[in-house]
Amino acid sequence: DGVESSDLLPIATEVAKKCGGLPIAIRTLATSLRNEPPFVWEDALRQLNRPSSINFVEVSAAAYSSIEWSYDRLQSEEHKQIFLLCSLMGHNIFFEVLLVCAMGLGLFRGVNTVEETRNRLLTVVSHLKASCLLLDGYNNLHVDMHDLICDVAMSIAANHVFVLRDEDVLNDWPDDETMKECDKILLERPRINKLPDQMKCPKLTFLGMDSNDTLMKIPENFFKEMKNLQVLILSDMNLSSLPSSIPLLPNLRTLCLVECALGDIALIGELKNLEILSFDGSDIEVLPEEIGQLTKLKWLDLTNCSQLKRIPPGVFCNLSRLEELYVDDCFVGWGAEGNFSQESNCSVAELNALSCLTTLEIHFPDAKIIPKGFSFEKLRRYIIFIGEGSDWDWDWDWS
Repeated sequence: DGVESSDLLPIATEVAKKCGGLPIAIRTLATSLRNEPPFVWEDALRQLNRPSSINFVEVSAAAYSSIEWSYDRLQSEEHKQIFLLCSLMGHNIFFEVLLVCAMGLGLFRGVNTVEETRNRLLTVVSHLKASCLLLDGYNNLHVDMHDLICDVAMSIAANHVFVLRDEDVLNDWPDDETMKECDKILLERPRINKLPDQMKCPKLTFLGMDSNDTLMKIPENFFKEMKNLQVLILSDMNLSSLPSSIPLLPNLRTLCLVECALGDIALIGELKNLEILSFDGSDIEVLPEEIGQLTKLKWLDLTNCSQLKRIPPGVFCNLSRLEELYVDDCFVGWGAEGNFSQESNCSVAELNALSCLTTLEIHFPDAKIIPKGFSFEKLRRYIIFIGEGSDWDWDWDWS
């Protein structure tokens, strides 16, 4: 929108100059100041004139200040935290990943269900897009962020975040004094020799590790000093068993094992406060019956688990708080009702115990296995495929 007031035009011109000639900075700042009275513009100009200690090679201090000012004006702490979380995740952020992280970190107050959290997150993301701090992704399931804005956001959070991106080389880990202040750590396919035996990170709430090194191992005591950890995402890792220190994470609410090779993961049953559990794309043959001990679980994702052969009877019966269940065509071995032999599978009838279920993605190879009276009172969204088929290409649209 143009600036039409003759009184405002000189101030607006000076504000635009403070954006260093960068269109994204101008647009972000202009959006924040749209329809504001002159005194707000004058105050913005005063703040932008303050000396900055930021020294980016490719970003002027003026451009940095303009984006930081827009960040400071965001309407709530929720908006700021989601903005910083998006910068940590980089480009083409999958909305559902953002959702499970926001839930695990407890970023939204006064929401109780997955659906309420999703709606709140959609609202915040919409506000951030309107402020030009976020962009549309390549489809409705993703959001994006401009490189410049991402750099500024990472700088804002720099004192509490440790990030290694693709091919970054790490010869020595930061000292304990540095790590103990870390709130979030992201290791995204860096070149590192090995993980430390133990990381002393008492304030850590988020840990994401993505490794394309099949020999990379997580030491047994690795999680011992991370008692505040709330979100753990492990991708492309070979986990023949879970580290013995993982039960020492009493506050863990989100656990995502993405495209991992999984062996004995029975220790998951010790994570009593877990609400989100995803095995998306992982090699897992048997779902541990210990998952039935996770009575606070709200979300279970078995999408793309092509090796999944068995879900033991009784696992679903105890998950009375489960709200969202994703089991695509990777699993079709539903068992007969009442069969509790050692090698049997759970029956479709057990899903009736999921009285809180609102979202379901599932494949039934034969309509005959669906019991009479099979229904979910609270189900609002579903993808249910019945019969033989191999063309599972539907996607959710939360927009």
